[in-house]
Amino acid sequence: MTLVTEFYKELPVNVKDFFDRQYHDSYALFEACRHPRTGLYADAYMTFDENPDYRCSIAATGVGLISLAVAEMEGWDEEAAEKALLTLRACLGEVEGCQITRDSSTGFFAHFVDMETGANLHSEISTIDTSLLVAGALFAGQHFKDKAPQIGDLAQKLLQSINWRVVVNDKEKGVINMVVKDGKGTLPLPAYNEYVMVSYLALLCQPEDQDIQDLWNNNFAEEQISHLPQIHYRDIPVLTDHDAKAFLSSFVHQFPFYLVPEYATSPTYREFYKNACMADRLKWKELSDVASYVWGYGAGPNDGLHGGYRADKINDSPHDIASAYIVAGFLPVYPAGIYDLYALYRLHIPYDVYTNLEDKEDEMKFRAAYKYGLHRYSWWHLEQPNRWYPTKVTLIDWSSMLYGLTAFKRGMSFFTERLVK
Repeated sequence: MTLVTEFYKELPVNVKDFFDRQYHDSYALFEACRHPRTGLYADAYMTFDENPDYRCSIAATGVGLISLAVAEMEGWDEEAAEKALLTLRACLGEVEGCQITRDSSTGFFAHFVDMETGANLHSEISTIDTSLLVAGALFAGQHFKDKAPQIGDLAQKLLQSINWRVVVNDKEKGVINMVVKDGKGTLPLPAYNEYVMVSYLALLCQPEDQDIQDLWNNNFAEEQISHLPQIHYRDIPVLTDHDAKAFLSSFVHQFPFYLVPEYATSPTYREFYKNACMADRLKWKELSDVASYVWGYGAGPNDGLHGGYRADKINDSPHDIASAYIVAGFLPVYPAGIYDLYALYRLHIPYDVYTNLEDKEDEMKFRAAYKYGLHRYSWWHLEQPNRWYPTKVTLIDWSSMLYGLTAFKRGMSFFTERLVK
């Protein structure tokens, strides 16, 4: 049996009960968004509509593959390996009636496709979303290598089916193309950001390519981390992008921490990760009348409150919407955050026991919005008569909940042992 951490062992009974429920639900939400015939995953869980939604996200599908590895380890799903195999077959065009739209020259995937057919749903050919798919595939391949080695074979086939050379824009400055159009890279984005993962996979697949080598070695290798652009919150140095004038949403720090091998094991990156966590927490404490357990600058939909999808960050967070999954994602460096999540659950969002005898419609909406636990919420609306209810939970953002709770219970070794170097 996989060992558990001391942090998990020492939880009080009431907090442990909450943790176990939220941890299992972090997988259950993914399962609710999985298409049974194609194995693809929806972009979001729809809180007030039918699931799975018709719109597949390639990035979410990558995280879905990681969720199957977690589910198999925890004994939640005896069919996890078979499900992962089906998903990878669909991604490679081996499921009848499902041909996912890809760039014909380079193999990169469209971001949003039809769950049944794989047809492009008016979206770009995305390098980061393709990378999240491939990272999830490789992770599943490592996890199931003894039980179902064909999963690893298909993951490698997927990695090798892409010409990663097109992601390189400026190898000296770490600029990566976000979009592929007609076989060529476009929409360049400078470092530092989650596109570190794109550079990592490019080097993994095509280590002999000099430009790909230079992109990684000049900008993202472990010895370069301390030289990446930084911005200070108070006196705390936090990694940021090229202009060092704005903070990044906290999910940007979390994705490389869990999905890029050198970053998962780097003491240097771990220190910057701690800094990003501390800056997030301290900024929330500057707001008036906000409880100490409320924090987490993440991304997600704000439907009905402030526009649509938004990546909130320090000094740029309209309506101050907090994301509980960001707190979970930082648990490896701030394990006390589990008590912040518990306080939020116990005092405001008791998602599994909430009742409202005076307003059954409110009870129904509450239960539906938080069916799988804590996620995105407006502190200012939690105790108002007309509460704001999130209409969806985007899976790529929810991934931090899955990753963080897994690491809290099983340790970061669960990730470092399954990341392909």
